[in-house]
Amino acid sequence: MKCPRCEKEFPFEFLSVQHWLRESRLDERQLSYVIYNFGGPLCPDCEEDLQSGFYLSGTNPYRKLSRTSK
Repeated sequence: MKCPRCEKEFPFEFLSVQHWLRESRLDERQLSYVIYNFGGPLCPDCEEDLQSGFYLSGTNPYRKLSRTSK
């Protein structure tokens, strides 16, 4: 499967997206962000990156980018 964030190939080992949602290390807000912005599972590297940096700025990363780009 191709990661929708970084576009590198990674093995998608889960039986379904629902199984990925249950097994993911991301919390509900992070999962909502991933599904809304990327539409499906991310590679392990992107998932780890998102998990470690999601709450650092105190805002949703999408909102932060949209505010600074105007």
